[in-house]
Amino acid sequence: MTTTPARGGPVARASTGDGDRPPARRTVGLVVNPTAGHGRGREAGLLASQLLTRAGIEVLDVSGASVADAVARARAAALDGLDALVVVGGDGMVHLGVNATVETPTPLAVVATGSGNDFAQVLGLPVHDVAASVAQVVAALERPARAVDAVHVEAVVPGGRPHDPAHGDDAWGGRWYAGVLSLGLDADVNARANTYSWPSGHGRYVRAVFACLAGFSPYGYRLTTDAGTQTFRGTLVAVASSPQIGGGLRIAPDAAVDDGLLDVVYATELSRRGILRLFPRLYKGTHLSHPAVHVVRTRSVVIEASGDGRVPPVAFADGEVVGPVPLRAQVHPGALRVLA
Repeated sequence: MTTTPARGGPVARASTGDGDRPPARRTVGLVVNPTAGHGRGREAGLLASQLLTRAGIEVLDVSGASVADAVARARAAALDGLDALVVVGGDGMVHLGVNATVETPTPLAVVATGSGNDFAQVLGLPVHDVAASVAQVVAALERPARAVDAVHVEAVVPGGRPHDPAHGDDAWGGRWYAGVLSLGLDADVNARANTYSWPSGHGRYVRAVFACLAGFSPYGYRLTTDAGTQTFRGTLVAVASSPQIGGGLRIAPDAAVDDGLLDVVYATELSRRGILRLFPRLYKGTHLSHPAVHVVRTRSVVIEASGDGRVPPVAFADGEVVGPVPLRAQVHPGALRVLA
């Protein structure tokens, strides 16, 4: 006899009629990025599915024909009440999983096989080891999920008002992320690194830094946080719920995924030589002691172009394109549940 897990509650148990009450079979959704790890994602997804099935877990493939299709399919399944949504890939798949499971009863599980696995590393999950990742998922299904923060980012009009179709604005519902929103040289580097097929991991970002520095000039920012408004010419702005980005850069080393706050890290104007000197310090998080680097802890932030300097680049969140400024990011404490 098969039972359906109760939505948002404990998994139902089936009676055998003889007093024994064995646990019902658990059901997870599986989303695979076939291009993760330079094409190894499909193989990793197949192995993950096989190992989950051998562990007695029913696997529903909710991968889609496109990212939008996969998010829609995965979120519908998450709202229906899965025991977990398992994403196989890198930080881009985590981003998809966050948008599918945030504020639902379904926790997110990660099988980290991508070229960038920052969120998995921050959570202490296995990386590039499908068997170990699946074993961790199976074990975590037997204990309460961990609640972590999620951040909603949306477009606003100058002055901070949300886009509203009633005012003639373009309609955009925004999106969620759990890692870092990048809006400076870090975003330019991310965009450039995504065009490279080599080297792997953070090596792509090192290569992209040198490419982006050619012809670099500062951006003009206006940041409005809980502490007030700052206007400056700058190099970097990162709105972090998690400490790590770009395959190991400790952009916000003091950020915590479950403290209900954002660490807004920004660097004021630097020369190209100054940027090159600062960049290596990002790997250990020692850049925070640099006089040009500042951190503001806040629950929300609005980022706008000040007009004094270049317009900030298109923003990225968890390595995925979000959109141009002006943007508002707001943290939602404990809105995401993860198996970690």
